[in-house]
Amino acid sequence: MRTKSFLVAFAVVGSQLVLAACDEPTATDSPDAWRVQGVPAPQTMSVLWGSTSAATVNPASLFTIEETSGLATYIGHNGLAEGNERISAIDFDPTTGILYGIKGGPCYGALLVTLDPLTGAATLVDTLMGGWFDGTPGPNCPGGSSGIAFAADGTLYASGWYGGTPQGKIMRVDKTTATVLEVHPTPLGYDDWRGRRAHINGLAFDANGVLWGSRGNSITRAQINTVDPLTGNITGTLYLNDPVMTDSLTISDLAFGPDGKLYASLPWEAMLAEIDTATGSVTRIGSFGADVWPMGGLTAMYRAPPQPLGRYWFNEAISGQAPPQVLDDTPNPVHLSITYVNELQWTELGGHRGLNSSSFGHGGIAGGPALGNKYEVLHFSPELTLEIVVAYVQPTIYTATIGGFQTDRRISRRAAVMLADTNGRPIAQFRTRNSNNLQVRWPMNLGDNVRRVYHIVYESSHPTANKRIRMYIDGVDQGVGELIAGNWPGLGEELRWNLNDLALQVINYPFLIWQLPMQGTVFYFGVYNEALNDTEAAYYANSLATDDDNL
Repeated sequence: MRTKSFLVAFAVVGSQLVLAACDEPTATDSPDAWRVQGVPAPQTMSVLWGSTSAATVNPASLFTIEETSGLATYIGHNGLAEGNERISAIDFDPTTGILYGIKGGPCYGALLVTLDPLTGAATLVDTLMGGWFDGTPGPNCPGGSSGIAFAADGTLYASGWYGGTPQGKIMRVDKTTATVLEVHPTPLGYDDWRGRRAHINGLAFDANGVLWGSRGNSITRAQINTVDPLTGNITGTLYLNDPVMTDSLTISDLAFGPDGKLYASLPWEAMLAEIDTATGSVTRIGSFGADVWPMGGLTAMYRAPPQPLGRYWFNEAISGQAPPQVLDDTPNPVHLSITYVNELQWTELGGHRGLNSSSFGHGGIAGGPALGNKYEVLHFSPELTLEIVVAYVQPTIYTATIGGFQTDRRISRRAAVMLADTNGRPIAQFRTRNSNNLQVRWPMNLGDNVRRVYHIVYESSHPTANKRIRMYIDGVDQGVGELIAGNWPGLGEELRWNLNDLALQVINYPFLIWQLPMQGTVFYFGVYNEALNDTEAAYYANSLATDDDNL
């Protein structure tokens, strides 16, 4: 079960630390009264994702899909030479956030792959294979799969066609090896147009743990079914009412969104649709667009995208007026004051405006108290994430602080911050129940004034101790870091802060002569009370890389 956490986002550019300026819909002309007025809720990631099968346009590729319009955005090709040129099914593992897919189809084999949500690139797990199924691609329809779905506990199920046991089947699969552990033939008939065992083309679990299946073009009357994954039996049939395609409606895959809506891919029409599970009514939402034909796989994020606890951005047009505050546009806002000095000024880098710290050791600051406001919920939280969009310059001496939660006085009591050492190596520092100074460092030199998106995750519920603190750079997990102080968090270990003098700081007070504020530029700052997983970090990094304004 996920527990509360937070995310902080910064951006660093070159030798200076800058806090990014962002578009703001409404604000007064006077910088002294600079406020966010009526700013809409920040956009969230599209919950729908799709994949193409043997397409004439962008085959075997990954897409995000806008659930309100149906428009699909191309991410990338799978790049894997093995198997046929089709990704027929995709789904997220709810226990890890990893995106899996089937490279193949009912007559084209079944290779289990993982997919990079940032690029679409596939990594082969192995061929679906067990005592009653062989998903090796080959000629003359040897068998294959076009549907996968994860149960809430992370168990993977797949549909199958031939490959051993004749015709349709439901299989339980080991997601780490692709070994088929169980095979359950589906029943005969159920409107299959040749009276065969039912062919299940797409799979999706609803919030109640019920498995639903689509039938592709194998049936005489348009329908979707509920299926018992432990027996293969069809437990219910929902006949579809479609005013457009009364006789030849084809549904390739299904996906339940976090809000409970059932979405469907209509491959030959290149349309996204919604199905009413009570009446069977089919409503077309919109076209996938010119980059897709046809869409074979469909899935949804297993939870609603995280919403920020606090979020700070600036109007590109007016931020050059040196506003006195960094404004929070989320509920119960906590605005951060800016104390300007000669070394702390607004600047623009590559079209992104931010707050620039041009030297180490100055007295400027952008921050505010964490006591008596919404940030108190982070004290004793067992999870935390920092998201930083920043271009920083490595210190020539000492260690420099980029931002986060730390003391408001000139003594060193950091609660959750990002640091950089003299070699440009990023460091995550936390204060926890068992470690007053827990530091993890990653080996790369990043103090080169290049704008990057950083996510630092504290997730004490992770089963592996050295993965309880993670760093993503531009959406890519950097692997296990080097523990340089303190101990890896224990399972469920909470953060422990002294709220009496704690502040959320974007540009930090220097504590002692060897602990300095960062030199560089900060572009964006956000705080979330949910931990991001691999997919979410990749998505937000991709978004922030090009647009740090009002995502």
